[in-house]
Amino acid sequence: MRTVEHPRRPVRLVAGELQPWPDAVHTDCVVWFPVPDAEDGGLEAEGIPAVRLDGDRARLTGIPYFPYHVGLGDEVGVREGSGDDAGTLYALEVVSAAPELVVRTFDVDEGVTPEQALVDPDSDEPFWRTARALAPHGVWLERYSTTYAALAIPPEEWEYVHLFLDLKSRVDGLRWELATPMRVPPAPTT
Repeated sequence: MRTVEHPRRPVRLVAGELQPWPDAVHTDCVVWFPVPDAEDGGLEAEGIPAVRLDGDRARLTGIPYFPYHVGLGDEVGVREGSGDDAGTLYALEVVSAAPELVVRTFDVDEGVTPEQALVDPDSDEPFWRTARALAPHGVWLERYSTTYAALAIPPEEWEYVHLFLDLKSRVDGLRWELATPMRVPPAPTT
């Protein structure tokens, strides 16, 4: 089975400094989720960092890259594997959903190597441009590669972030998707 586990933790920019997700420092386990629509030879499961709450629940401390309808801070029901995979935690369901919405962004930027992108937050790379633009809106970011990232967005900031992503899509060709559509707050009534 081909799997992927998170190499980093969620951060946001606060006054020009990277601030980690508070629970990320307490991460003590990984919860495995199936990857929807897995292709032959592709990723079949994603291991999302979490904090174990009790025997059958954990709170996610990473932003999911591939599963839908699950997000940063969600409490999930888990079951422990047995036999060869004893101690491995498998996700069963979301028990309590955190309010943040999850968006995935896909950029094409062949001019920046992964090594440059990891060590140079002042670069003009798309991930950091997005991080700087969304910093005032409390958006958490976690990157999978130089061209793929996941965002956790406070619901009260969704209207602005949605407009920002649409504009970036039209102007810069940014591709994005909302991975937690059922969490979108209702449009304000007039």
